[in-house]
Amino acid sequence: MYYKLSNIATIEDMELVFDMPLKYPHIYQKNPLINGLKEELLPVITADNTQEIQFGIWGILPQGYKEDWSVYQKTQNTLNFNINELEYSDKFSLEKRCVIIVTGFFLTYLSKGEIYPFYAYPKSKTPFAIAGVYNTTYDGYITVSLILTNISKKASKYHNISKRIPLIISGDNYNNWLSSNYNDIIENPNQEFDALNFQCHPIAREFYKNSILFESFLDPSDYESLAIPL
Repeated sequence: MYYKLSNIATIEDMELVFDMPLKYPHIYQKNPLINGLKEELLPVITADNTQEIQFGIWGILPQGYKEDWSVYQKTQNTLNFNINELEYSDKFSLEKRCVIIVTGFFLTYLSKGEIYPFYAYPKSKTPFAIAGVYNTTYDGYITVSLILTNISKKASKYHNISKRIPLIISGDNYNNWLSSNYNDIIENPNQEFDALNFQCHPIAREFYKNSILFESFLDPSDYESLAIPL
């Protein structure tokens, strides 16, 4: 299950990259470690509203869902889906696509019996999008899930415990995902990771404690025992 992201973008940067306003700027806060297990809010753009950045709850619920969020969340993983799962789902549809705005995500590298977290981000350090799907609850809340795809050759050097990573979309191409042109992104899922020139470096292992409060935890860490892949 993929359940941690990072967004340290300013409101101005998000609005500039995606060329639209943030609907509720007063509730946005930078968050270096977004934990999907804690019902976090994510900035999103949905296919039915491409004029403003809204907020969605990370953890998709069925369309029109009426019960408590945590009740459904306990029944299954709602934070992410493999792209091929969506084609056969009767609960979530590729017709309801969205993009989730972040500035980075995390990879895990297993070396000599120990695991190390890596931070992945565009060289430009600008916000980018992750492909997602969404539904709207009975009372109007947007709920979202990430879409995962096969890992790229470059990313696999830093992430060797899984063959899946989020499906990345650049700020220039997010409209293709939200429109009828999304098939090209599905058919070429790794082109954006390479096009955005993603960088990766190891970070503090406090990452696994789920209590990060400071942006500086994203800074590179030096592990003498870790042969960092090039």
